[in-house]
Amino acid sequence: MSFYRMFITAVAACGIATSVFAADTSDTQNVNGNNGAQQVVDTQSTQGTEQKVDINKASKKELMAVKGLNAAKVKAIISYRKKHGDFKSLDDLKEVKGFNKLNDDQLKSIQDQLTIG
Repeated sequence: MSFYRMFITAVAACGIATSVFAADTSDTQNVNGNNGAQQVVDTQSTQGTEQKVDINKASKKELMAVKGLNAAKVKAIISYRKKHGDFKSLDDLKEVKGFNKLNDDQLKSIQDQLTIG
């Protein structure tokens, strides 16, 4: 039992130390007036979230990362690809089993995260 307590304590200490040092770094940049470096980091993190998934080449794991898709829908997309070939348009999602039950807003939200390569 003591091993687990020590392990949890060590993990908690790392988490606290990380947040403390991260706060120190941003304070130093603000004091020095070097906000440019911070803006570059923010831009890069924003670009990472906007990256679209290619519906014709994506693996199961990549499709699972799309918000709004669950395991059943991902399986249906992959089955549709195998049976009918590549998607010609994102509107072809309406033909995939289970997607006809989605309202337009839900479908649009999913389509916004996908692309055709």
